[in-house]
Amino acid sequence: MNSKRANSATRGNDEDRAALSRAQILLVALDIVDTHGLGALTIRRVADALGVYPTAVMHHVGSKDQLVEDTASLLFDNIELPNDQELVWDNWLRQAAHEWRSSMRKHPNLAPVIGNRLTVSPPALPFVERVLRVLAQSGLRDADLLHAYNTFMGCLIGWVSLELSRSVSAPEEVERNHRLALGHLDRNLFPVITANLNTLDNRAFMVRWANGDQNPLNDSFDVMINLVIEGIERMASTIGTRGA
Repeated sequence: MNSKRANSATRGNDEDRAALSRAQILLVALDIVDTHGLGALTIRRVADALGVYPTAVMHHVGSKDQLVEDTASLLFDNIELPNDQELVWDNWLRQAAHEWRSSMRKHPNLAPVIGNRLTVSPPALPFVERVLRVLAQSGLRDADLLHAYNTFMGCLIGWVSLELSRSVSAPEEVERNHRLALGHLDRNLFPVITANLNTLDNRAFMVRWANGDQNPLNDSFDVMINLVIEGIERMASTIGTRGA
């Protein structure tokens, strides 16, 4: 009897693997993350949603960590980059930055994964290539190209990770604690914060209680991108004058 059950389970696993595709698995995983949060994503939960054995899912994605990585990589499929042959490089960077942020905002629960990623995944390589190609159009080469790329990408990834970060506490509790803390600040110790509190309150990093999903920092994002691009422009403009 046990042997028959084992053979039946094996046949079931084989059938599951044949019927499944990696794309199906990742779409279900993305829906789970969007609906229930990153912590709810497990191999078993994806398998249950698909009506298959967990081993069938693991056959395609390998492990929980790989499932998370592959699901986050779907975000790059949704980035609609402008045509770099039709735009001046600085305008392309501005539009690409907004497309990046827009794609991340559609799936805010995955923002921490993008921010914590050390190595590049294959789906991200076309984006990396396009950014480097556009930066090279400005005349940057070698170390200048490296520094400009790291600055641009670091600001994008860091911004989205911070803007869409979430508290482990309930929103009502976060807001209450936030207002209690800021309402009792010593004006002598924190003169600039208290003088500008009406402007900073819930609009400044580390001085807010709602994340960017609820309260996006659109104007500040525009300023940040413009400052970065202006800095890259200054770097590119000095290439021919260095050492003169």
